[in-house]
Amino acid sequence: MSRLMPLDLEGRRVQGYAVFQYVPVDSCARQWNVTMIGVWLLLFWLLSPALPAWTVSTVQAAAPTSPNQLSGHELLRIGEVHDQQEHFPETLTYYQLALSKFREKKQLQGVATALMKIARVQERQGKLQEASTSLQEAVPLFAQTADRSAHAEALLATGRVAAQLGQRDASRDALSQAAALFTRVRNARGWNDTMVQLGLLQVVDGETEAGLSALQKAADEARTRRHLEQQFTATVALGDAHWLLGHLAEAKTHYTDALALAEAEHHVPFEGMLQLRLARLDEGKTTLNDRLALAKRALLIAQSIHDTAGEADAWSLLADLHRQLGEQAEADQADARAVAIYRNRELFVHGIR
Repeated sequence: MSRLMPLDLEGRRVQGYAVFQYVPVDSCARQWNVTMIGVWLLLFWLLSPALPAWTVSTVQAAAPTSPNQLSGHELLRIGEVHDQQEHFPETLTYYQLALSKFREKKQLQGVATALMKIARVQERQGKLQEASTSLQEAVPLFAQTADRSAHAEALLATGRVAAQLGQRDASRDALSQAAALFTRVRNARGWNDTMVQLGLLQVVDGETEAGLSALQKAADEARTRRHLEQQFTATVALGDAHWLLGHLAEAKTHYTDALALAEAEHHVPFEGMLQLRLARLDEGKTTLNDRLALAKRALLIAQSIHDTAGEADAWSLLADLHRQLGEQAEADQADARAVAIYRNRELFVHGIR
């Protein structure tokens, strides 16, 4: 029976929060694929409250009769409205129009910004090679501008996409450059995100001590700044790193700490995320009923906030747990519900209406 990996995330929003993506693996396996690190990076990108200038705008723009009458910046703003609503075909149309306008005017910053936005959508659609191509053009353009933070964010995105493509060395190089640049511009948020990502990558590469140290430093730094979202992210990452290493007791401690943070801040989607993580900790047959209860709570949370992907993850885990308990009918029913949701989600993510 398939099982949910603990770090599988997809770049999308559910009421402003990142949620899980299902990836089937053998139920007794603990193999870690570098792709998991790549998709994990999306969590940091989506959680940050201080996003760079090229991220989604909340400005509602209305297009005149002809897009040719608009400036590149106006076209970007219209694209951002569609982006916020996950209207991917329309989003890409306006971003491409903006890109053409910026190229025509030879505005390097505008070209780089449009390419970043295009890459962001391509990544969320799973078109990773196209995203990588867009980023490869954007990064050197940002390097020619005075916007060092935007340059660092582009490197961060490059590292994230490279990880998802399995390009581990390229990911490490881009993330290392991003960390150095964030340090130069004294961008604590960017530095923290990058340290978490590098820490996870080090754990995957077998550099356990260095990786766990980087993750702990990120958690401590976020706590010092009282940045709850980043503290939450780093704490969950520590739990996932220990899960990878087979340290279930340590993983449970970090997950429980993260759940306490989520409950204190009334972040309901985060609560559901942690309920699922705790339910996935396989500590033997004696804990199956407790895990089943956790998974059911995660399911209720997902349904209450209309998080279809989280609901599918919960159904899939419930199927696995019911099967281990010998409850085949319940397992088959849960499996069927999960599969139906995954299929619908796949159509939506790729822009098919």
